[in-house]
Amino acid sequence: MPYSLYAVVILLAVFIIFYRLERVRHERILHSIPIRIWVNGTRGKSSVTRLIAAGLRAAGKKVVAKTTGTSARIIMHDRAEQPVVRLGMANIREQMRILKSMAHVQPDAVVLECMALKPDLQWTEATQIVQPTVAVITNVRPDHLDVMGPTVTQVAEAFVNAIPRNCTLYCSRSSLLESSLSKLENKNITVTFSQADAVSDQQLKGFSYIEHRENVALALAVCARFNIDKKTALEGMYTMQPDPGVLHKEQLSVHGKRVTFINAMAANDTESIRQIWDTTEKTFRETNVLINCRDDRMDRSLRIAELIRERISADHYMLTGSGTRACMRVLRKFIDRRNVYDFGNRTPHVAVARIAEIVGDDSLIFAIGNTVGYGVELDREFRKLRTT
Repeated sequence: MPYSLYAVVILLAVFIIFYRLERVRHERILHSIPIRIWVNGTRGKSSVTRLIAAGLRAAGKKVVAKTTGTSARIIMHDRAEQPVVRLGMANIREQMRILKSMAHVQPDAVVLECMALKPDLQWTEATQIVQPTVAVITNVRPDHLDVMGPTVTQVAEAFVNAIPRNCTLYCSRSSLLESSLSKLENKNITVTFSQADAVSDQQLKGFSYIEHRENVALALAVCARFNIDKKTALEGMYTMQPDPGVLHKEQLSVHGKRVTFINAMAANDTESIRQIWDTTEKTFRETNVLINCRDDRMDRSLRIAELIRERISADHYMLTGSGTRACMRVLRKFIDRRNVYDFGNRTPHVAVARIAEIVGDDSLIFAIGNTVGYGVELDREFRKLRTT
């Protein structure tokens, strides 16, 4: 046998042994954590991850959580937060490293936000890496269709296919998910649909930011599985630190003008934007829509432009970020070009300064589009103008 073939056989044997040892080590880590909650869905994953962890923690459980959304964070059992440090691109193997570090504090529970977008990677993350005792699907919306679609039905199928056998699943009520009940039952998956109307307006007022009723109801349903009453869970949720990309409203003073700023940039699918817009107060003297674009999310910007044509009427439309020209061309087909402003490829400080010159007194800035990166910096610049 040639020496080169011996070398290949030896390397293959070493790889198999290494893989097996790593697998055994990882299984030991998983078995040391009795409650493993994995949160998937289109919108609200980071918020629901934090809400569940806060509710469990309020009942005395030792909980560690990890979010992946606007800014990846590890939330320790004492509520201290640590950024997730990555060398290179995000990879789902990161979840193995995170679980290993979490196991060192001997938690009662971990709550992990799904990292993967591609359906096959979602399946691998859930079934091979996390192996959740409880899985969560927040909702099914028309986003990332280039990876998970092209239809929203296929997005729902991807979420459902990723749920491991013999698991417990919690999700917000959705006809797309309800149509998959037989497939879930065949995998011996127990499904519980949360009820949004179980959360009152008064209970939502306890949050220091704008939290979605559906997110709170879903998190409370998961907490109830572990015999945590609503009052205790909510008390924990009220005091938690929200995700950096959370929907919020600020009162600003802009060159002596009163301006209300609503940051909905994290809700970057058209259905979520429509829901937030429909519940937004429309009594301002002037309404401004800010669309923060990304050149690697051109399809998203174009879908938002179509939503504006169908649904959102404003006095001014302002584009920020990168890749704004394509969105600008579409908007100017049905909006007077004098009311559309392109502030693309400017620093956040300069963009906010230009916007400040345009908006009037008693006006609204409704910000949508994309939040990661530039959007976070843009929000930080607007927050500098807060009156309270």
